Amino acid sequence: MRSDTPPNADAGGNCQSEPINNTASTDAKMLQLIYGTIRELQTETRAESWRARMAIKQLQGAVRKVAKSCVEIEEKLSTTENRISIVEAEVEVLKEQAETHIGKLTDIMWKDYENRQRRNNLRFLGIEEGVEGNDIRTYMIKLLRNAFPELTKWDWETEIQRVHRFPLARRAAIATMGDRFEDDALMLFEVLVEKCSLYKVQFLRYWSVM
Repeated sequence: MRSDTPPNADAGGNCQSEPINNTASTDAKMLQLIYGTIRELQTETRAESWRARMAIKQLQGAVRKVAKSCVEIEEKLSTTENRISIVEAEVEVLKEQAETHIGKLTDIMWKDYENRQRRNNLRFLGIEEGVEGNDIRTYMIKLLRNAFPELTKWDWETEIQRVHRFPLARRAAIATMGDRFEDDALMLFEVLVEKCSLYKVQFLRYWSVM
C-alpha cells in the first residue's frame, strides 16, 4: 500500500529540509577564492610581461650600441687600411728613390775614390793665412800663372776644380803629429795630366840649374 508520508518526513509526519543553503555558501566562497587567485595571477603575469618588455628594450638598446660600435670599428679599420695602403705605396716610391740615390752616390763615391787614388790634388806650403782675401781659388790661379809661365796653353780656370785650406778641425786633429796646416792650401785638379805638367816643369827647372 502506498504511504502518504513524504520521503523527508519523520515518524510524526513532519518534513525535514536538506542543507542547501550551506552548500551554496561554500560554493560561492570557493568561486570567490578562485576568482581572486585568477586576478592575482593576471596581475603578476602583467607585471612579469612588463618587466620582460623592459628587459627586451634594454637588450635591444645594448645591441644597437654594439652594432653602432661595430660599424664605427669597421669604418676605422677601413680608413686605417687605406692609410696603410697609401703609406706602403709611398714607402715603395721612397725605396725606388733611395735605390736611385744610392746608385748615384755609389758612382760619386767611386769617382771620388778614383780621384783620391790618382792623387790629383796638390798641397802648397807657405801660403800665409789671409793673403788670398775672400777668393783663394783666384789667388792661387794668379800665383801659379806667375810661377809657371811655361804653361801658356793651360786653361787654369778650367783645370783647377777647387782650392781650399785645411779645415780647422782637421788642423787641430793633426797638430799632435807635428805637421802644420796654418799656412797650407790644398788644390784639387780636374785632370791628372795637368798636375803632372807642373811636376815636369819643376823637374826641368831643377836639372837646368844643376
